[in-house]
Amino acid sequence: MQAHTRVISVVYVILAAVAVVAVDLRVVLIPAAGAALCLFGGGLIVFRRLSGALAIPWPADKTGSESFAVVVIEDTPLPFQGYDQELIVAVHARHMIELLACSLLAGATLYLMLFSNLIDGARIGAYEAEIICFAGLAVLIVNLHWFVERLFLRRSYYTVGTLLSRDPGFLRRGITYQFIDHKGERRGGAGPLWGRGQDNSILVLYDPNDPDTNVAHGGFLFHKFAIVLIPARNRQKISGPVL
Repeated sequence: MQAHTRVISVVYVILAAVAVVAVDLRVVLIPAAGAALCLFGGGLIVFRRLSGALAIPWPADKTGSESFAVVVIEDTPLPFQGYDQELIVAVHARHMIELLACSLLAGATLYLMLFSNLIDGARIGAYEAEIICFAGLAVLIVNLHWFVERLFLRRSYYTVGTLLSRDPGFLRRGITYQFIDHKGERRGGAGPLWGRGQDNSILVLYDPNDPDTNVAHGGFLFHKFAIVLIPARNRQKISGPVL
């Protein structure tokens, strides 16, 4: 996500510089608004469901000695019992009002730039132009974040990872974790700091073609995750992208 943001920001700054030289904000705002709308619509197309659920197998404690450690995610204890269970993961889109507001702003900007005569001859000062450009970049990045999350959800696999460290420091706030991918290989990752102090595990989403590309569930801006344990049902367990 950071790489995408950097690339978009550099391109936007170049267009903004050209717009300043040409004294015409349409040079930067028209492509930015158009791209923001395309990203918003693309996020709805690549992953069409705004909510869904999947099941992750949760093995039984066959020893009967309660020797397994209790997994805690989002302050929710997930114990191992004497029978097989399923970890149900529900995913819901969030912050949709804010996202829709950004998209409506992009649509209104595009309409004004292309079809309205209100801006013709309008005199915009340097301070106002700077604010407009920053607002345009913010709208574009928000919609980019939405699209990248939706695309990642479409192709990702889910598993439970172990929280290794939590750094609440001022300059370097974050967490590190490890998990086992679908091939049985140990992987690791890092993400933003969030959650409760009692958590010892996290939900990890990763690209099955490149498990080193992974995100902890707390790293999503536009999606939230809810979990619950239930007794296993007599059906095939799937941990892949079945939402």
